[in-house]
Amino acid sequence: MTTTTFGQRVFASWYLNFMSRVDRAGQADMRREQLAHARGRTLEIGAGNGLSVPHYPGDLDALVLLEPNAALRARLAERTDTPAAVTIVDGDAHNLEFPEGSFDTVTASLVFCSVRDPARALREVHRVLRPGGRFLFHEHVRGTGVRAFFQDLLTPMQRRLADGCHANRDFESYLAATDFEIESIDHRRMPTMMSTIVPLVVGTARKR
Repeated sequence: MTTTTFGQRVFASWYLNFMSRVDRAGQADMRREQLAHARGRTLEIGAGNGLSVPHYPGDLDALVLLEPNAALRARLAERTDTPAAVTIVDGDAHNLEFPEGSFDTVTASLVFCSVRDPARALREVHRVLRPGGRFLFHEHVRGTGVRAFFQDLLTPMQRRLADGCHANRDFESYLAATDFEIESIDHRRMPTMMSTIVPLVVGTARKR
């Protein structure tokens, strides 16, 4: 079982209101569009308080929601709009406790900014997918030019306030270094005034 720190509890106390506003401003539409492609047995890593839950197809064989923050996991368990075939679990993206090839789909939404070792977490995602399975990602990323400079400058503070979130993490480079075949990747803007997390990628990668 993962240990929830004081900082994680503080993060959970404000994250729901912040992301709910962002979702109402248009983020929910991006989630809905992406998660419509989930199929079969599906795992979401870093499910948070479940903002993605209403957007999954109703005919999934199973939906496993993994969340290491106990405060967020408690809020996730309180939702009334989860599908019947849902399971909520504790766990660590760096060491997923599932056999190889367990899932048809793995999803992640604004997760890889805060994992300690993105390359290791991506290897775990690849391992638990069956051949031909898909990884649906929705992540804020490092920008360019002046924005990248300010992301570098503000990341130490953002990590302390937002449960380890690296505003300047280059998720695309980590993904490109994996064995995934990238099927699609769209560059978008998160609908928020918090400029360090505006650059966004939404896409799909397939396990060969």
